[in-house]
Amino acid sequence: WQGHWIDAASSLRMEKDAVIILDPLNHDLIQKAYKNGNKNWIGGNCTVSLMLLALDGLFKKDLVEWVSSMTYQAASGAGAQNMRELISQMGVVYKYAKELIDDPKTSILDIDRNVSSTINSQGFPVENFGVPLAGSLIPWIDKDLNNGQSKEEWKGS
Repeated sequence: WQGHWIDAASSLRMEKDAVIILDPLNHDLIQKAYKNGNKNWIGGNCTVSLMLLALDGLFKKDLVEWVSSMTYQAASGAGAQNMRELISQMGVVYKYAKELIDDPKTSILDIDRNVSSTINSQGFPVENFGVPLAGSLIPWIDKDLNNGQSKEEWKGS
């Protein structure tokens, strides 16, 4: 391949010839890399990119001494198969709650019990997450890096 490569894959961000695009923040670095023949242009982590773009002016005026960022991981951080599983989970929840939802006389507590029962049932799709995400939350998305971080957390650090 002789052309330019534009990607957002986290696996490429740490390559030596990768330039993370945060224009206008690193415009000079982008121009220098282009003039030096670089052809690998990588999008940054969504959380980090937006945070840095928002804080750029404050950094330039030396108004920021320290930043602590936190991310709330999304199913999308674990990939397409996990996003599909979440949608499947939501479909199963709706399928088993629809009749109750459609009846205005049904109490919300009865609907909630039905949803909880469905989510905790044997056949509920959890092949990728390992646990239900629909109607819930899980503290860990993506692979364990064996250093106290998940891969999704690492992308934001």
